[in-house]
Amino acid sequence: MTPSETTPEPPGAQPPTRWGWPVWERDEVLREQVALLRQNFPMTLLASLATALGTLWVMARVADTQATTVWLSTHALVIAGVYLTLRSISPFTDPAPQAARKLIACMAAMGLSWGSLGYVVLYWGTSDSVIYAIGIISTVSSGALGLGAPLYRAYVTYLTSAIGGVMVSVALAGGPVMWPALFLTSVYYILTCLQARTADRATRRSIALKLENERLVNELRAESQRALAAQGAAEQADRDKSRFLAAASHDLRQPLHAMGLFLESLQRSPLNDHQRTVLQHAHAASGAAAEMLTTLLDYSRLEAGVVKVRPEAFAVQPLLTALEQEFGVQADTAGLVYRTRETSAAAFADRSLVGLVMHNFISNALRYTARGGVLIACRTRGKRLALEVWDTGAGIPVHQWEDIFKEFHQLGNPERDRRKGLGLGLAIVQRLAREMKTSVELRSHPGRGSVFRLWLDRWQGALEDDASPTPSARSLAGLKVLAIDDDEAVRLGMQSLLQSWGCQCLTAESSADALEALEDVTPDIIITDFRLRHEETGKQVLQALRTYLGTPVPAIIMTGDTSPQRLRDAQSTSALLLHKPVSTGQLRDAIVQLITRPPAPPDGGPAAAPAQKGPESEPASTTASGATSP
Repeated sequence: MTPSETTPEPPGAQPPTRWGWPVWERDEVLREQVALLRQNFPMTLLASLATALGTLWVMARVADTQATTVWLSTHALVIAGVYLTLRSISPFTDPAPQAARKLIACMAAMGLSWGSLGYVVLYWGTSDSVIYAIGIISTVSSGALGLGAPLYRAYVTYLTSAIGGVMVSVALAGGPVMWPALFLTSVYYILTCLQARTADRATRRSIALKLENERLVNELRAESQRALAAQGAAEQADRDKSRFLAAASHDLRQPLHAMGLFLESLQRSPLNDHQRTVLQHAHAASGAAAEMLTTLLDYSRLEAGVVKVRPEAFAVQPLLTALEQEFGVQADTAGLVYRTRETSAAAFADRSLVGLVMHNFISNALRYTARGGVLIACRTRGKRLALEVWDTGAGIPVHQWEDIFKEFHQLGNPERDRRKGLGLGLAIVQRLAREMKTSVELRSHPGRGSVFRLWLDRWQGALEDDASPTPSARSLAGLKVLAIDDDEAVRLGMQSLLQSWGCQCLTAESSADALEALEDVTPDIIITDFRLRHEETGKQVLQALRTYLGTPVPAIIMTGDTSPQRLRDAQSTSALLLHKPVSTGQLRDAIVQLITRPPAPPDGGPAAAPAQKGPESEPASTTASGATSP
């Protein structure tokens, strides 16, 4: 096993060291030193050969030419051998100590080759030739300092081999200059070694800094890759969440929708007191489930970007009255006081979205207020007005004011009691306010209660008087309705409900089945589910039926799907879009709206909004909540 190959150490053990250096760190530095020396060597060999040729010319007058020529030939062979050895060294693949030993051997060969010049001039030259040799070898050694600086041991080996040969030649030559020459040569050797040591330390510091920078860069790249991977995982999780919400919402809405239709039909049947009590409990359970699914739908539609803001001028008081009618009974049941401060103010905003925001505010206030009550008020401030919901609940600490507007965040519900909702209401409020380009405000005192405000533009002009009769007042007797759904329970429930209203109801499970049912009759209205079997959609069904009939029959698309893309596809039709579970009142209002409005535009145009009042009865084409509990 080479010195660079080490066995894994147990956790907590100190890394192995060699000469005080951690093995891996020393090998990395040594590898860089070897790479630098290996990179510089070829050019140095050419310089050494050129210097040797110059030496032959200088020594021609003080030494035997034949002897110096033999030395030159030998030196050239040494250079060739060193070059071949260098070609076999691969600093970044060979073990670092092994490559270092090869380079040290090459430096030793070069040093001995130059040091042998001293013996040549000693035996085949004059007394002056030794001095020439000292000068030439000292110059060559100083020039080699730049080559050997990256690896101190290699340079010291070279210098010792070269200067050692000269010092031996001087000692053998004797004479009056022997001792001064030996002294000066020794001083030169020591000083050059010190200089080489300094250069070696500087080189190692530079290499260590380079390795540290590379390590930091690699860590930064790895961190960036982990961040990108985490971002990708988060985006994938978000897509998975949307798909899960869409699938779960659709699968749960189907039976809830059918149950609502059956409960409505059952309520019209003769029942005793016990049965009516059980039916009321069933209505309550269905309503709670529908409320949670509707909240998911609101959130999904906001994410899909299909909520369109349609501002208009409207009186605030009718909206507050409708909210009191909806929540007053709930407050009485909970033993709370529900008060509305009357106002004559008018606002310019999307009435249905404002109603949804207030619906969430009031629902939260009643849910988290144990005693006391809630107050609904409207305050004007110049060109702005604020719809306020005051409560006497537990209050919210200041550090949680921002958190409660985050998705799925709830206070005082560690057990995740679903009777307290999903924690999406205020998140929906925040996003609705952003869609309307306005803001919501919270003020709260723990132990005393809270106030939520929705800021709106104030309307100071005249309001149109809407005295049109309520659409639901119109009879549906004799209306021919085609209901298309791939769920048999929904088809049976729809047929039972429509027939109880006096309608003639045909049912089908697909476009092909519907075309067979239309051979002898033309429907007045088509009601279809959006997602059918075999990847067929309600939009495709409407296009096929309208093409077959040759007329744009008014239509309603009902869906339990909350997928953003499916919501956009459904909204692109001219049909009204309702979301399961659909209340019987909402369905009746939508049917009446369709049979009383002008003919529908071609497919792909926007759906017209039924002119219903109150956030709880707005169809999905105009609100973020298209369904109410039965």
